[in-house]
Amino acid sequence: MTPLPLDEAQAIAYQAFIYGYPLAENYSILWQSTLAIQQQFNTFYGKAQLTTPNDTIVVTPNNDTAYSQGWLDLGAEPIVLQVPEVPQDPPRYYSFQIIDACTNNVGYVGSLTTGTAAGNYVLAPPGMVPSSVSHATVIPVPSRYIFLLGRTQLLGTNDIPATQAIMDQYALVPLSQFLGQPAPAPAPATPFLPVAPSFITTLAFFQYLNLALTFQTPPAGDAPLLERFARIGVGPGLPFNPSTLDPELAGALQRGILEASKAITNKTQEGAVENGWNLPEVNLPYFGTDWWTDYDFRSMTARAGIYAISPSEAIYYRAYQDASSKPLVGTNQYTVTFPAGQLPPAASFWSLTMYGANQFLVPNSINRYSLGTQSNLSVAADGSVTIYIQANAPSAAEMPNWLPSPASGSFYIVLRIYGPENTSYIAPGLVQVSSSGS
Repeated sequence: MTPLPLDEAQAIAYQAFIYGYPLAENYSILWQSTLAIQQQFNTFYGKAQLTTPNDTIVVTPNNDTAYSQGWLDLGAEPIVLQVPEVPQDPPRYYSFQIIDACTNNVGYVGSLTTGTAAGNYVLAPPGMVPSSVSHATVIPVPSRYIFLLGRTQLLGTNDIPATQAIMDQYALVPLSQFLGQPAPAPAPATPFLPVAPSFITTLAFFQYLNLALTFQTPPAGDAPLLERFARIGVGPGLPFNPSTLDPELAGALQRGILEASKAITNKTQEGAVENGWNLPEVNLPYFGTDWWTDYDFRSMTARAGIYAISPSEAIYYRAYQDASSKPLVGTNQYTVTFPAGQLPPAASFWSLTMYGANQFLVPNSINRYSLGTQSNLSVAADGSVTIYIQANAPSAAEMPNWLPSPASGSFYIVLRIYGPENTSYIAPGLVQVSSSGS
């Protein structure tokens, strides 16, 4: 490694962390979701059940849909995603988000994009993209390892059997099997690294990043960045051994990592705010398959809620503060009131979900973590709908509209609108109505 001034090494480490954080976080989830628990690639896992506070792999999980998750290894051949007809009586949203190794959203299969008829979709990596496949749609993908994140709307607990029946028909089939041909030879094995606790903020981060960078050829436009990163030993497949570094250099790299991680966290609460809601970026592709250069935004999204769905499918608003710009805390009580005819405009559905400071759902006495389209909300005489956000149960009349918050500490709320009909919509803010001192 070419000797570097310590301040320059720190600056490169900072930039490499911003660039690579989503890749390393994605690798960590891949490991935890497959190899760490002996689950197979090219297989769907998921049950018709809603998320609970015990689900702590992916931060800010939704509580509206049942998840079907499948990690694809396309090293040997393409895989065919098969979906059934999804009945629409009553209407039901479903989607499969196709995510590459950089957390880019490659595309979608689902009710808002490809419709609700049965279909076959060939996910093909570079060098294996067929010109056409009979009775199937070909979708080129840029990575050997692809994450398929399926969401199937669950219309309440009584709907679990019907939802499960749909999910049981989702399938992943090797292209050779789909075509009735012999299977190809297995792909070379990947030298996976077991994920160590808290590796993200240690120098080991660069070891995981170097491995993750081998999963997908970086865009040509990233060449100058990767040439710069190589000066500290960061790049696709490069060896990186923290124990052999000069202590002063190691310290500089560590400072760069910690400063970048802090900057990412700070950025999660930046952006336009109206009525206390952090507004979604509705004009970005999250992140598309073309060359993406806003690595600050990509890393922020990975920290705030990795695998964010694209605005064409859904938009998310986050409230970390009330309408008076004061931070949300569990010792206070709040309301949010939607005037008559002004519920969130959704072609599919909307929801408000509560999250604690740990970015997961908040345990509560009634096991309620969200409210929205599928809730039996009380409507006032004037047609308005008021949500009660507090730790203690409200009056019996207000119970249908109670969204339990933690008893103490900070929290935040996410408003999700699936099938957004108005991307300029601004939700009413949370109003503090009492505090622990009231």
